[in-house]
Amino acid sequence: MRLIAASPCTPRWEPLAPRAVGPGEVRVQTRLSALSVASELSVLRGGPFPSGLGYQTLGTVMEAGPGVTLPVGARVVTTLGHAAWGIHRAPRVIPVPDDVPDRAALSVILAEETAKGLRRVQVSPHERVLVAGAGLLGLLSVFNLTRAGVHDVSVIEPRADRQALARQFGAREVYAPAAAPRDAFDVGVECSAAPAGFAALLGALRPRGRCVVLSDGNWGALTLTPDFHRKELSVVGSSDGEDYAAHARWWWPRVSPVLAALYPLTVPAASLPGLYAHLGRPDRPVSVLVDWETTAP
Repeated sequence: MRLIAASPCTPRWEPLAPRAVGPGEVRVQTRLSALSVASELSVLRGGPFPSGLGYQTLGTVMEAGPGVTLPVGARVVTTLGHAAWGIHRAPRVIPVPDDVPDRAALSVILAEETAKGLRRVQVSPHERVLVAGAGLLGLLSVFNLTRAGVHDVSVIEPRADRQALARQFGAREVYAPAAAPRDAFDVGVECSAAPAGFAALLGALRPRGRCVVLSDGNWGALTLTPDFHRKELSVVGSSDGEDYAAHARWWWPRVSPVLAALYPLTVPAASLPGLYAHLGRPDRPVSVLVDWETTAP
């Protein structure tokens, strides 16, 4: 089974059509998947319909086709989404080292997507960086930046619990949106998906500052404020990653127990469709871990 957005605000299970594993392919049985809460709510509310839900998945290789060197039983990360199993081209799955915990491994997909955005603005270690939003993308941006040697990383975040998380992930300073200093930062990273957060971020950048937009504005349209023109800012967008396997090789030696804080809630897969109705609240978790081994549908 896999979870789809069938119509507005209607998640439902859809059967998976069985097929044989071909040359160069592997069949992966899902153990864990993780919600990208804002993105999945956006799909549920606005389509297109039908669409598969979910993205980050950790599982076990159960069958390998001819020409595949990846062994059966290997633990791998995929982009399968909320599905019980899937068949992939072997080069598209990422083997996980034995010493890397499941939750840290599961983070590597979005970690590369944030890293790719950071590469687009070419952050230097000596620069001051401000991240808007301490959700999943924002926290992974802070982690990537600080572990890459950028020492002055701050965060804009209105929620007190997420302000504390930002500090745990390595932020030097954390500001409420109205309290962020103006004209103080070289680089901005938009992860809030909210107009107020984006406006505060642009206001905090120095003249000729650079900004990358990682969020998709699904909590409201992100519009360019007068600061964009007055300060001659550069704003670029970034979406999917470029080389997930390459980032994984950088990521594995740097994993930390703090990454488990991205998933404060674990639910069995069978309860997933009913969960979305509760995720639109202001106190929604950063992400949710879905356990497919407890009670898979």
